[in-house]
Parts: sequence; C-alpha cells; structure tokens
Amino acid sequence: MTNTSGGTVRKPKSPPPEADRVVRTVCSPNCMGTCGVNAHVRNDRIIKLEPASFPDPGFERICLRGIAMATERLHHPDRISHPLIRAGERGANVWRQVSWDEAYDYILNRQQAIAERHGWRSNAWVSMTGNYAFRASTSARRMANVVGGTYFSKLGLTADSAAYMGMRAIFGVDYASNDISEVGQAKFLLSVGKNVVDTGHSEMHFLFDAMERGLKFTMVDPRFSRSAAKADEWLAPHPGTDVALALGMIHVVVSEGLIDEAYVVTHTNAPFLVREADGACLRDENGEYLVWDLAAAAPVPAGAAISPALRGSWTVSQRGEEIDCVTAFSLSWREWEAFTPQHAASICGVPPEQIASVAREYATTEPAWLWVGYGPQRYAQGHTVVRAWATLASLCGNIGKPHAGMNTNDGPLMLLLFSPTAEWVTPQGRVGHSLPGTRMVEAIASGEPYPVKSLWMSAYNFGTQSPLLKRFVREALPNLDLFVVSEQVMTDAAVYADVVLPCVSYYEDDWDVVGNIENWYVQLRRRAVPPVGESRNDVDIFGGVCDRLQLGHIWNVDPEQSCRDYLSNHTDPRIRAVDFEALKRDGVARVPVDRPYTPFRDQKFATPSGRIELYQEQFADLDEAVLKAKPQAESGQRDRFPFHLITYKHTHSTHSQHTILPMIAEVLPEPRLEIAPTDAARRNIADGDVVRVFNDRGHFVVKANVSNGVPPGTLAMPQGWWKRHFASGHPSDLGHIPESPVQTRIAETNYSVWDFMCDVEKEEQP
Repeated sequence: MTNTSGGTVRKPKSPPPEADRVVRTVCSPNCMGTCGVNAHVRNDRIIKLEPASFPDPGFERICLRGIAMATERLHHPDRISHPLIRAGERGANVWRQVSWDEAYDYILNRQQAIAERHGWRSNAWVSMTGNYAFRASTSARRMANVVGGTYFSKLGLTADSAAYMGMRAIFGVDYASNDISEVGQAKFLLSVGKNVVDTGHSEMHFLFDAMERGLKFTMVDPRFSRSAAKADEWLAPHPGTDVALALGMIHVVVSEGLIDEAYVVTHTNAPFLVREADGACLRDENGEYLVWDLAAAAPVPAGAAISPALRGSWTVSQRGEEIDCVTAFSLSWREWEAFTPQHAASICGVPPEQIASVAREYATTEPAWLWVGYGPQRYAQGHTVVRAWATLASLCGNIGKPHAGMNTNDGPLMLLLFSPTAEWVTPQGRVGHSLPGTRMVEAIASGEPYPVKSLWMSAYNFGTQSPLLKRFVREALPNLDLFVVSEQVMTDAAVYADVVLPCVSYYEDDWDVVGNIENWYVQLRRRAVPPVGESRNDVDIFGGVCDRLQLGHIWNVDPEQSCRDYLSNHTDPRIRAVDFEALKRDGVARVPVDRPYTPFRDQKFATPSGRIELYQEQFADLDEAVLKAKPQAESGQRDRFPFHLITYKHTHSTHSQHTILPMIAEVLPEPRLEIAPTDAARRNIADGDVVRVFNDRGHFVVKANVSNGVPPGTLAMPQGWWKRHFASGHPSDLGHIPESPVQTRIAETNYSVWDFMCDVEKEEQP
C-alpha cells in the first residue's frame, strides 16, 4: 500500500482471535516476580498474556520473559514431549523414545537393585529453583523422604544462602524485609547489590514513585548497572570488598557519635562482657549473660542492669577466678577503629569522602531503608557481608522501625518453600536422609559418608548453573548406576542422563500455590493449556514411582486438597491465616500481616541471647566472633589471575531459562564480556574482539564489549548462557565451591559464584 507522498504505509495487523477462555495463573520462574497473569487461550494455545488484577493496586505487571515463556518455550522445537532412554554412550545425545511404563521399569529396576546392595539412602534426589511453587519445588524432597532416599539440599547450591546464614547468625531468622510497596514512606534508601531494575523490574515502579516523592536512592554496585544509572548516588566498590566499605561507614557513625547508643545497649549484645582469654561471653551460675552495670559498679545479668556499660574492660572475680573481661563493643572496636574512611577506601576503592557522607546521611535520615541483594553475598565471606550491613543498621537503631530495617528477603515465598508443612514433606512421619548440595559431587565421587549410586535431578540446569559439571562428568557420573533428569528441553546436564522425563511448564501445571519474595501475596496456579505431549508435573512423575513401590497410598493426595492442607497446617501462623476460599475464588490472597509490615517491631530475636548478636561468640574459634574484613578466597592468585568475573542477572533472562528463546535473542543476541577500557588497551583488545577468559580450572571464548560500566580489574557478563552460545568452554568452568567453616557450622557452604580470579587475552583468529 502506497500513500500519495510515495512512502509505504504498513498494513494494520489483524487483531488476535478472541480467546475461548481466560485463565488466571502465575508466571513463576526464579526471577521471584511471580506475576499474576491472565492467559488468553484458543485451541489449547496461549494467544495473549495480560497482567491479572490484585486486591491492591500496583502489583499488576508483565514482562518480555513471561511472554516469551508462554509463546516460545511452551512449544519450543526442542521441547521434550515423551520419556527418553539413552541409546548410546552418556553424553552422546542419542535417545530412544519410550512409554512412561518402560521408563518407570528402567528406573525402578536400577533403584531397587541399588537399594538391595546399599539401602534406599543410596538413591538420591536434587531439585532446584526452576519452578517456584510449593508442590513443584518440594516434591523431590518429599519423594526422598517417602522412600527413605537421600535429598541433596538446594540451600547452598542456589548461591543465595549466605545472606540467610548471615541473617540467622545475627537476628536468629533467615530472612526479614519490608514490603516493597511501602518503600514510598522511606526518606533514604541504601541499596547494596540489589539491582532491582533488572532483577525486580516488575516492582521497580514503587521505587520510582518513591523517588518522585523525595526518596533519595543510593546504590552500591561494582558495575554501572541499570539500577546504578537510576540512582541519585552510586558507590562502586571493588568486587568482594563490601565488608571494608561497611566498616568504613561503621567507623564514621561510631567515631562521630551517630550511633543510637540506647538502642544498642538495650537490644544488642554489644554491652555483654567477653572473656579476653577465649572470646566467650561471661555468664553467671544460671547461664545469664553478664554486663558491667555502671550503677552497681559490678557485673550483673543483662536483663537486670540499670546502666549497662557499652565500652570498657574490667577484671571480674568469679568462682575463685580472676577473669579479664571487655565489652563486646570495645572488643569489636579494636578491629573497627583501623577502618577509617581512608583505610576502607584503600581496600574498596570508594572515595573516603563518599564513604563518610553516605554513612552520615544513612545515620541521620529517618526512616532509612537498607536493602542488601544477592550480589554481595556471592563470595566465600558472603555471610559476613550481610552481617556487616546488619551491624550498621543495628548501630543506627534502624531495626524494628517502619520503612527502615535491614532488608534481604521475606514474604510467603520463603515460608512456603523453606518452612514447609511437615504433613506434606514428611508424610506419615517418613523421613529420609539429607546431604549438602554443595558437596554433591564429592559425596558421589568418594562414596562418603555413604555410597550414592543414583541421582534424580529436577528443575535444575546443572550444566550452566553450577561450576561442577566437568567434575561431575569426570568424577561422579562414573559412580552412578542411574542418572535421571526431569526436564522440558535437553539441557547441558540432561544430555548425560540415562533417562530424561518430560515435565510441564507452569502454564501446563494445575493446583499449586506460589508466594512472592517482596510482598505478602500468595497466588493459585491453575492450568492454562494441556501438557505438551506426555509431559507430567513433578508430583505426578514421582507418584508413578510410588505407585509401583506400593506407596501410592502415602504419596497420592488430591491436588486441591494438598494446597488447602499445606496452608492450613503450615508452621507459620501467618500462612495458616490465608483465606483459601478467597484464594480459590480470586486466584490471589494477601497473607494477613500488619501494615506497614515491620520485621522485629517487637524487638524480639530468635538468637541465644534474645538480642541482635553483633558479637558472634559461637565463631570465636574460627576468628569470626568480631566482624572483620577477610580476604577473598583467591586473593593470593591476583598476580597470576588479576581479574574478578561477575556473571550478573540480566533483565531479559532468568538464569538459563530464556536465553534459548528467539524473542529474547532479538534483544539479547549473544554473550558479551564487559571489560574496562584501560584493561582492554593493555591487552590490545578492541570492542567486538574475540577473547579467551581463563584460569587453572577452565576457560571460555566470547566477544568483548569495552565498557566504562565496569571498573578496572573486573570483568562482567550476563549469566545463564548455554554451552552452545560459546565457541569454546563455559563461564561455569572457571568457578569452584570453596568450603566455608562458618557457613558449614550454620547450615552448609554457599556456592560463592564470584569468588575466583581469572585472566583474559585476545583470541587470535585463524
């Protein structure tokens, strides 16, 4: 069609066909957004997605990722639609299609043979975060418990658990955060490694609205992320130096008298007396923690003191022993006093005057919201990062105050997945065995603490999301008599399986409850379209095994009833109070919590002392009783490998779920390595050059993007790319999981994604 001026007029597109039905369901990959969506369905195909309504305004949202999952991944040409058994060597990607009956027979023949030789604990399951709904996410753990098998925990494998462990050590809970919709009531927001524009973009508008009402947004991020670009102020520390930065701020607020001393004395263990000899807290004969009461001029139980001293040292006579004691605060200050802004700047790279000014602004602005994301805890000392910022918040008295606090994660998602209802996870009291997921490869390879001879993996693209695929294939896989993967497409890990079982996406699943991590809504997942081919959900897949083991009476629960029971029997009273009838009717219900939602409003903490534990007595033997900045895991490798590699979350992909989709490829066509101009010049690397990134463990080949958005000494790229996206190698090949004694004592070592060094060189082209 041509207009009179000679130009071309694009013919209007025909409107999409009208839907036969509209289904309210939940988009829930591991972006944590859990967006409610209305799926418009015609001829069993989703033809349109639109945001679903919520009882409160502001939560209606949708994004390109969700649209791409519904329209492209659901019917992707690589979609696995029938059970497969390998027909060649492991890893050869040669398969034969089989029935579910044959697949089950194959699996059970091997599992039962293993059980006869070693016991059922030698059959193991591991499940990750590819599907965040309670039934889907907890079914592998439930399966291991029902048959007496082993469950490799997902806690450390997520690379997100250092934050939880830091919170648990200092506050006694794994997570605590305000409701993001209430950020508009804060006056100052200090966001540390929380790249909300990319990783929480569906709720970013709450922050934008708050900024329009006068909120100052200060961002801490080594790279110039999109959040940093939107912030009023940006602090760019060197990767892995957050503790030094926080200690620099702590020095300012303490030395300038900006701490809330009354709060610190009353609600933290800073005034507790500590034995100089061994770092243990001084207690009386009843086990009560002692402080030095200035009014009594003597040590008294903390709860009875009239005027507890925050600073000072004394010699205390106790049971015939003269004990040199110091307050926990004074003992800590011996370490913190050296961290002047100038000293902190020499480590973290943030100018000292900026460290001081932000510290003063945080300490003197009310309410001040401190928000710590996943990024800064992805180092071997990640728990300490959370502890450092929590210490700053506590010293300023910002814990338990509305619109302030030390915010990491919270909400019903965490409660549904990590505080599960016993009747569901351990039906009839059946409990199996558990081993740390971060030690999975070592356990299988070594046979310690007992042989693990089969592994069933679900909701986990191990090939891209773990640094251990090469070790798994080389050391662990030969020790497995059976390796099963439940998947939607043939991933880089699934190709090594003996059996691959087709599982549904969340648009094909039915009856599951999904929580959010930033607000207090739960939603009901309902099926929008029939399962592709013979795909089944994880609950039904494992149920088929239980039926053949004569355990179907334990496993099989009506899906709707399981959702109802899970909520009504939950360990947390807030979840028990959810109105299931409203959830069933509307597809969404708010967990009844107070507004504004303020963790620790009652100033009660589930710690041994009942207070915020700034001083960590239980780690005195590990040299971590006092908060201190410790070197990174591979800091000694800097001469050989001078770069840190940050593989950050991108707005257009959740982990590895979206990078293979054509719609995403239009906006994110290929991996690019970001490198600072000065570093690129020293290595004769120009924008677009092919480079090789390497260390002693592995390498990958990628194109360079010369960018001022990363500081010198840092390399950065979006994560989630598959092996097919690289000419050679993969970023995960460079990583490792160094053991953390402190984290292991709390729960288990966290996978410290970024705590390694590497180098980069221009790849010579033939």
